[in-house]
Amino acid sequence: MRVLAIGVLVVLGAGGPVVAQGYVPVDFNKLSNYEYELPDPFAPAAPKPLNIIPDAVKSLNGKMVALEGFMLPLDLTPQGVSVFMLNASLDMCYFGAPVRMNEWVLVTMKGGKRAAFTHLATTVKGRLSVGEETRNGRVTSLYRLEADATEVEGRR
Repeated sequence: MRVLAIGVLVVLGAGGPVVAQGYVPVDFNKLSNYEYELPDPFAPAAPKPLNIIPDAVKSLNGKMVALEGFMLPLDLTPQGVSVFMLNASLDMCYFGAPVRMNEWVLVTMKGGKRAAFTHLATTVKGRLSVGEETRNGRVTSLYRLEADATEVEGRR
């Protein structure tokens, strides 16, 4: 019984610093643990998406979160990136496995900041927006995060 109590303290202690800074730890298992299928983009009339975002995921809308993943930069410059996709797995970046709509987050650095580009796991902290964003009648993202900061694995 005593060993179990120590184990619980270690787990709680490991998550403590992120929560203490005001960011709720979230992972891609929670964000992508449901089916979300988009209609055929070549259909003459695009119907609404076939699935709904679960309430447990919707409850994260507007929350300050810390989410770990891998960068796919959308505006790489020598100064870093200000907009990137954050994926659950390095294999989902570049030439790897295709991602489902609920397996990535569109990250925009707050206030003109730029994050250093890396292929290593990166924790992004900021305000999460949950919900279908559409352009020209098509869903373009489910998750967006306005990032305050990033921390690269091994440099924390």
